[in-house]
Amino acid sequence: MVALSGAHTVGFSHCDKFSKRIYGFSSNNTVDPTLNPQYASQLMAMCPKNVDPRIAVNLDPITPRKFDNWYYKNLIQGKGLFTSDQVLYTDPRTKPTVTNWANNTIAFKQTFAQAMIKLGRVGVKTG
Repeated sequence: MVALSGAHTVGFSHCDKFSKRIYGFSSNNTVDPTLNPQYASQLMAMCPKNVDPRIAVNLDPITPRKFDNWYYKNLIQGKGLFTSDQVLYTDPRTKPTVTNWANNTIAFKQTFAQAMIKLGRVGVKTG
């Protein structure tokens, strides 16, 4: 799943899918403490508190239209848009993999390709 999550290096999300990370995260923290404060401010500027479901934000704020390893570099900087993304870096079980792929784009791309092939072999269940 760590490799397949790398697909978030391209694409976008509507504000309502992550707004709880920047508005009312918990009773103790308005903003998710794992989120980079500057990035949180940028997200707040793009996504007002009264969330407009039509507004979308790039999953990768650095190279949003390029398939590369910036997704993992962003996680190290606290710029994972979804909690499920950022936890890949905050979890000690997956942090070494994130760090490796942030520093080695070839290793990431090779592993991602292998994971996509495996995923493609999974049969679609119906009924």
